[in-house]
Amino acid sequence: MAAELVGERPEDPLAPDSPAAFLQAKQLHDIGKFAEAEEILRVAIARDPANSDLRNARGVMFAAMNRFLDAVWCYRDALTINPKGAGIWTNLGNALTNLKHLKGAVHCHQRAISLSQGETSMLHHNLGTALAEAGQHGEAVMAFTRAIGQRKQYDLARWDRARSYLYLGNYRQAWPDYEVRIVTGQLPKKALPGRQWSGEAYGGKRLVLIVEQGFGDTLWVARYLPRVKALGGELLIECQSELIPLIDSMGVADRLIPRDAPLPSADYYCYLCSLPGLFTSDFASIPTGPYLPVPADRVAPFEPLFERAGRRMKVGIVWSGSVTFKKNHERAQSLMRFFQAFALPGVQLYSLQKGPRHRDLTDLPNGGPIIDLAPYLNDFADTAAAISHLDLVIMTDSSVAHLTGAMGKPVWVLLGHVAHWLWLLDRTDSPWYPTMRLFRPRAEGDWDYVFDSASVELMNFAKI
Repeated sequence: MAAELVGERPEDPLAPDSPAAFLQAKQLHDIGKFAEAEEILRVAIARDPANSDLRNARGVMFAAMNRFLDAVWCYRDALTINPKGAGIWTNLGNALTNLKHLKGAVHCHQRAISLSQGETSMLHHNLGTALAEAGQHGEAVMAFTRAIGQRKQYDLARWDRARSYLYLGNYRQAWPDYEVRIVTGQLPKKALPGRQWSGEAYGGKRLVLIVEQGFGDTLWVARYLPRVKALGGELLIECQSELIPLIDSMGVADRLIPRDAPLPSADYYCYLCSLPGLFTSDFASIPTGPYLPVPADRVAPFEPLFERAGRRMKVGIVWSGSVTFKKNHERAQSLMRFFQAFALPGVQLYSLQKGPRHRDLTDLPNGGPIIDLAPYLNDFADTAAAISHLDLVIMTDSSVAHLTGAMGKPVWVLLGHVAHWLWLLDRTDSPWYPTMRLFRPRAEGDWDYVFDSASVELMNFAKI
């Protein structure tokens, strides 16, 4: 595709020469005007077709627009002209990583490192990223470590190394790197009260815990809240509004603060997702018992909905997480897959799905055996109350999996080839949630195998 664009306006008298075009493109890139930059480079390449820098820069613009296949053509054209360009090789490796051509990506990054005449920290970081995407986390850790060794304060490489350590279950080494998220701009900016808490006793003082990521992250770390409260005086917890009634039912917070409300003064602060690093150095130190109680007043209103199941097994389903999560498309699956695999004799399905994907229910055949609970789910306390009536929840990876596991209820999570680090590698169980079972594919995109396996297990579970 890229070759077809070359030469479209070769005689434009206003087109800048190559150095000027490169500079203009860089300036436009820096302010996010990638399409305009690509246009300037396209014209410049038509005038100077043997310039590998222009072709490489055009690939960078395509990559910035997520047009990775177009970027690949540009980088390969540039390498035809300059086969020893280390920067071009690593850019090609990055594009191939995004296209899931991971062996090719690793090869390109290794070639870039072998050709480089200078500092290679970025090249090792890129190699580590490709290796991690390929699930080779031990090798990825080595690549990230080499990158960090060459550049002081290489925070992005430390963050990526943290995630590879976490996939490997090496928590003792992972958590110090995981803390780098606090300085990389990944967390919302806000004025923080007091000084950062490091796990010491704080009797007679006030500690505020700061929410930072999604619903699932808050539910995951809620297991540590009783331990934090036991160490001191006044405990304040910032929390998503939808979770406040549920977290309040734990009885550990002196005050719950809605997310984005002004924070009060305090002696200490701590980000919620820093708590595992303070208390969990290995699998044996993970608090695993059920820790989220259901508010008693929420349970009874759901009873009529579940009486409709009679003697059938009551199974909840969720097929998508938040559509705003950038990798949700790698986790979510169609409702029709759930319908095909789990609408079995002796099973009554209940939809716990919320958000835009809830509309998928209208696409099912009329009279389909799914009872929609969404109209009754106003917050996570309602969802917990509904789950308390269920025999099992089957779902793709999202916050409801954490909620169900935290309640000690059976939950089956259907995973893609590259799953979240919390689920580790190759395991069918989770050290974080004893009642959880993980279903994994044999290869990238092998969702049929995942659903087929879970369907057979449901037949056995329901004794069909």
